[in-house]
Amino acid sequence: MGSRFPDLEKLGPVAAHEWRTLRSLNQAYVDVRHEWQAACLLADGLMVKLEVAEGYADPDRRYRHHLAALNELYRPADAYERQASALAWRYASAAVVLGMAVLDRLVSDRPPLAPDLVEELATHEPTLGMLKEACDAPYERLIAARADDHYGTEAKARENLLGLLGAAEYNVEHTDLGGRRLNTAEIDACQLSAVSPADQDPFWDDLLEPVLSLAESIPYAIARWLDRQGL
Repeated sequence: MGSRFPDLEKLGPVAAHEWRTLRSLNQAYVDVRHEWQAACLLADGLMVKLEVAEGYADPDRRYRHHLAALNELYRPADAYERQASALAWRYASAAVVLGMAVLDRLVSDRPPLAPDLVEELATHEPTLGMLKEACDAPYERLIAARADDHYGTEAKARENLLGLLGAAEYNVEHTDLGGRRLNTAEIDACQLSAVSPADQDPFWDDLLEPVLSLAESIPYAIARWLDRQGL
């Protein structure tokens, strides 16, 4: 599936390495998103079949071949769904942090981000603290530079996302890791993929769709800002 990304003839004050990195991340998370969605359908379908098969399974375990076969299919499908989800989360969350940094520095009239910093932000999943800062700290400046949020859509989406980040923070805070619980500084410094227990739904589960949507919207916000500036 092709990615969705604005086609700018002139980059203006946006540095080429910033824009090309955002485009590269977009290609990654859009394709991985489709893989994750397909994996969800497959795993969910197999789970339904398992539940049905368990309902009429022979009480004698020697005659449960159908159930065993479905279980063998479901386990790798479930693992692949989680792997695809984790990859989509990694690239989309990195795109949000980088994209917001680029947009904020444009609005604030600061110079381009250093190539090394851009590469660092794009290569690694951001920490929970970085995500909260990206979604919260520059918000008032960014909205002040927007002229197309007449119905408060951006504000509602931002409040929803911050609420979901708070829920993820709560989950991390109340999870024993290595026999103890993390303090506030450690929670801010953690990556959700590193602290999500393997036997539970990942802590980014509810965050994935809104973060994917935000990641995809930021390049268009940059393009609209450039157009309004006549750049």
